[in-house]
Amino acid sequence: MSVQNASDLKSSIQTDLADNNAGQISAFDIRHNMEDLVDSIVPIVASGDFQTFPFNNLPLFFNSLIVAKSGVKFDTDETSSFSESEKIQNIPFRGVGNIPHSGLAGLDQDHHDQYVPRSGVRNFTGNVPVGNIENALDTTTVSNNGGWINNSGNKALADLSLCTNNHGLGFAMTNPDTGKYGEIIHVGSGNFGGANESYTQFKFDYDKSSFHTAKSTALAWISFNGAAYLNGSLSDSGLSGITVNSAYNISAIHASGAGTYKIFFKSGLIADGSTDYTVVAHSNGTTSNSGPQSMDLVTPAVVVREDDFFTLAVRNDNGEFVNSRVNDIVVYGHQSGVVPEASVTVQNFT
Repeated sequence: MSVQNASDLKSSIQTDLADNNAGQISAFDIRHNMEDLVDSIVPIVASGDFQTFPFNNLPLFFNSLIVAKSGVKFDTDETSSFSESEKIQNIPFRGVGNIPHSGLAGLDQDHHDQYVPRSGVRNFTGNVPVGNIENALDTTTVSNNGGWINNSGNKALADLSLCTNNHGLGFAMTNPDTGKYGEIIHVGSGNFGGANESYTQFKFDYDKSSFHTAKSTALAWISFNGAAYLNGSLSDSGLSGITVNSAYNISAIHASGAGTYKIFFKSGLIADGSTDYTVVAHSNGTTSNSGPQSMDLVTPAVVVREDDFFTLAVRNDNGEFVNSRVNDIVVYGHQSGVVPEASVTVQNFT
């Protein structure tokens, strides 16, 4: 006995029950064909397609369809806790690409470790790159391998007055082509420094202080001891007696006599030709610093200013240039590339 399709059954009947009068048709020939009919009738008729082949006994060259008009029941160990209606699937599977995300179950669970929930329940566990920094006016790239992190998250808008790009903090890689990777942290200027308070500010809750620029930070400074300088004489190791206690952005100090110095900036610190920086100088006018009264009345003056150096002269009330044990100098100004402030209004008053 076997389940067969209609054409196989007809072929078997025609073969086993051929026309003859010789008595060569056996009872087996009739019996097994009838048994095959009994086995095959349900699969053929119940499918609704009288030519449907039984899918559990198909030759490899047959193609077939399962037509489910009322659903497919999955009665397995995985569905053992389901009700009878829950075991039946009556919605066709439309393919992975057609399943809406909202139609998935368990969306309230945190199964995606590659995502950071906006509720903040999970921390970053590694380096996190962000997108490029874009110009808010025309969306051209300002810096590769960077991006803005801010409260709104917005980029450039068509209306500049509504633009919220360049707010917050931005990050850019330096010298990626040379393999010397550094990092620039941009502090956003909002609408490119237009109206006051459109820029990003650092504000400290401790005392409510804030700042939005580093121009208030000293550009350079030096503290040196010139007390033992011997009439401008030179030794093999350089100027005799001058020692630098500490310095920042200073490359060299030269002396041409008592109380007279040239102090050089590091190369490229100030833009070419710029001399509009401010120097604040102090000297104690004596070769001693043993006590709080170790001082003479002197005038430290910075007269010559160039883009790579400035001069310091220390002179007492008698007009003599003198060496001082303590010389402190601080320089404020625009570093090369820094945008200057707007001009200051000057007017008379009565």
